[in-house]
Amino acid sequence: MPKDTFNLPEYFALHSYLSALLCGAFVLLPRSTPWFVGDVVQSSSTDRPEYAFLTPLTSRPLVTMVWDILGMLICMSWWGSIMRRWSQAAPSRATVANEEAINERTSRNKRMLNRIGECAASTLVASLVLCVLIISLGAPIDSHHLHTFLLSLHISILIVWPTVHALGVPSIYDSGTYARFRMTRLFCEFRPETPLERALVYPVIGTLSGAWCGAIPIPLDWGRPWQNYPLTPTVGSILGFIVGGFVSWLHSALIDTVDEVLQTKEQVGNTSSEKKKKKRTKRT
Repeated sequence: MPKDTFNLPEYFALHSYLSALLCGAFVLLPRSTPWFVGDVVQSSSTDRPEYAFLTPLTSRPLVTMVWDILGMLICMSWWGSIMRRWSQAAPSRATVANEEAINERTSRNKRMLNRIGECAASTLVASLVLCVLIISLGAPIDSHHLHTFLLSLHISILIVWPTVHALGVPSIYDSGTYARFRMTRLFCEFRPETPLERALVYPVIGTLSGAWCGAIPIPLDWGRPWQNYPLTPTVGSILGFIVGGFVSWLHSALIDTVDEVLQTKEQVGNTSSEKKKKKRTKRT
C-alpha cells in the first residue's frame, strides 16, 4: 500500500471522534431507558447508595447491553467504511461517461451491500465462537446465557466488523491465497507492516486485553451495582479498543519520524560528499 494512502493526522482526528462516540453511546444511550420501560429503581451498595448517574446503566444490565449493541453497530459501521476507504485507496478517473458512471455506481452499491452482509455474517459467527471462549474462561455456564452472548456480540462488533469491512472475507480458492496469508499474518502472528494494518490489529489486541482486565472487578466482594456482569468487561473492551487505536497511531508516527530523520541524514551525507568531490576537482 502506498505510504500516502493512509493519513496519520486524519486517522488521529477520526479515531478521537470515534472514541468520543463509543464512550457516549455506552454512557448516554442507556439513560434513555426510562422513556421506554419506565423509571428505574436506584440500587444500593453494601455500605452506601449508588451514584444516581449510574443507575440507568446498572439497574438493567441486559437493557444496557442492548443499547450498547445498537450504538456499537452504528459507530463501527461508520468506522468500517472509513477503514475500507483507506484500504482501497484507488485513484478515481477524472472523466467518466454518464452511462459508465451509472454502471460503476450501481456495481459499487452492490459491492457495498455484499460487504455489509459479509460483515454481519462474520460478526455473528465470531460472536458464537467468542461466547464459547468466554464461557471456557469462567463465565457462568448454567446462567446468564444472554448476558454472555451480548458481551461476545459486543466484542465481535468491535474487532470483526471493521476488519471484514476493510479487508473482506478471504476466498477459499487460489485467488484468495494472499488474503488468507495476510489474515494469518495479522491476527495469528500479529505482524502488521503498514499503518492501516496496525490500525486494524492494535485495537483488536486492546479490545481483548481490555475485556480480560475488565472482568477482574466482578468476583470482588465490594457489592457495587456496577460490578454486575457483563458491564465491566464491556467497558474494558471499549477502553482497550480506544487505547489500541492510539497506540497504533503512535507506532506509525514514530516509524514515519525515524524514516524522515534517516532520509534527512542521507540527504545531508550526499550533499557533503558532493561538496567534497567538487573541492577535490577544483584542486586537481
